[in-house]
Amino acid sequence: MATALQSLRMTARCCSCRTITSRYTSKPIAQRRLFSTTPRQYKVDPKFKALEETEPDEDEFMEEIHDLFENAGARHANNLPSYGFDEGVKKKLKPTFLNMGDPEPFDEDDREDDHDDISTLAHMELEQVREIRHYNRLAAWEMPMLSKLAKPFVPPSNETPLRFRYTSYMGEQHPAEKKVVMEFCPADMPGLTEVQTDKLRKLVGPRLNPETDIVKMSCEMYPSQAQNKRYLGDMVDSLLAEARTGDTFEDVPLDTRHHVFKSKPRFPVEWRLTEERKRELANYRQKMLETDSNRQHIGQLVDGIETIRYRLANPTASERETEPETVKAGGKVVANKKVAVKSRGLINYPTTYLAFSLVFNYSLITK
Repeated sequence: MATALQSLRMTARCCSCRTITSRYTSKPIAQRRLFSTTPRQYKVDPKFKALEETEPDEDEFMEEIHDLFENAGARHANNLPSYGFDEGVKKKLKPTFLNMGDPEPFDEDDREDDHDDISTLAHMELEQVREIRHYNRLAAWEMPMLSKLAKPFVPPSNETPLRFRYTSYMGEQHPAEKKVVMEFCPADMPGLTEVQTDKLRKLVGPRLNPETDIVKMSCEMYPSQAQNKRYLGDMVDSLLAEARTGDTFEDVPLDTRHHVFKSKPRFPVEWRLTEERKRELANYRQKMLETDSNRQHIGQLVDGIETIRYRLANPTASERETEPETVKAGGKVVANKKVAVKSRGLINYPTTYLAFSLVFNYSLITK
């Protein structure tokens, strides 16, 4: 162990004391290259040969080793090349449709990967696909585990007359998430008499629906759902305390002007099909079938299909008139003669335009 340590000390002392001459050194192959393929050959300066005969001091050697390790990182960090975009090196880009025919098609400040990416809309589509796949993975792997937390449904009892409704946007933050809506029926509130219940209906005012007897209140003043729910609960407690004490307002009628009563038409009871009415309709239909069969046997029943077929087979005189025939502008040639065809209800526009142009040109020539 001592021999190995002594050889290490001698090697480190020689490295720190000797100077390296560049006579037998080899140059790197490429520019700014920090290594060589062949080892360097060192030549020891004669003035340092005397140091080899002296014995090294252990304390001085340890201090030199400590300074050597501290300065090694800084020296090598300054000699390392930059791995970023070197502005001095001109990048050669590929000729594309965008720089075709340009006298300076290559820009030194441009990078090779600037035009290799997809558009913003395509990135948005990919983000949507990632989100859909994320929820698909949740539905496939994590939703079946929720069955362990399932609880049987317990209908609300008389001790819980308040019903709260919350709004959620599936993990997204939205300003409407803080809103809480509360509904309750005044008749279900415990510890109230009929007079106090009527007073409670008058206190809530336009928040009462007279048709369903449901009070609906909401709150979104505070930043969280718990605070809004607590505010609604305190409001109900104050209304109950006011309904139990003070004047009963029995002489004040319930104001329902805020509600619009809509009349919903109902099916008349007299129109419902009873067993007796069904039998009457069946007898009436049977009588009508018997009457039609008797008329058909006598020949007094009019058959619409047979009437149409007869009229098509025997047309009347007005229906036998031939339809007007349309010909070219030159007229119809009959026995080497041109005969003008007059069609009722039809106008030959090319012939009329040609005649008008001939008359107009002749009038100009005569003038």
